[in-house]
Amino acid sequence: MAKRVYANFRLCTGCELCSSACSVTNFGLNNPRRSGITIKRDLFERYEVQHICRHCEEPPCVEACISGAMIKNTENGLVEHDEAKCVGCWSCMMVCPYDAIVQIRLEAEDRMVAFKCDGCPERDTPACVEVCPTEALVYQ
Repeated sequence: MAKRVYANFRLCTGCELCSSACSVTNFGLNNPRRSGITIKRDLFERYEVQHICRHCEEPPCVEACISGAMIKNTENGLVEHDEAKCVGCWSCMMVCPYDAIVQIRLEAEDRMVAFKCDGCPERDTPACVEVCPTEALVYQ
């Protein structure tokens, strides 16, 4: 079974270092809105929840994708996204049970596409896990 990033919301302080690390790794800039991990807060209940792709065994986003941009890599088990094929229909976002897919603007092409955690396949440990000071994110 492939390794995945797991989140423990009880340990999350909402610092958003994970979002920043993802943004810097993928886009070279610190912008949590351009990240594959989103932190949602409930200030009344006093908790933070990390929304990140779980790379499902049977991903509904792959089934819903009308353009073939979302695919399940059978070698490493990761759900991958080809933004060149993405038509911005947001079907993947609507069916994701983890609210893990976001919209980003590709500045060079001036169009919106879906974006999600890619699991940092080029790294030994995903950037978000490396920077998490409370170990709310683990890679196993």
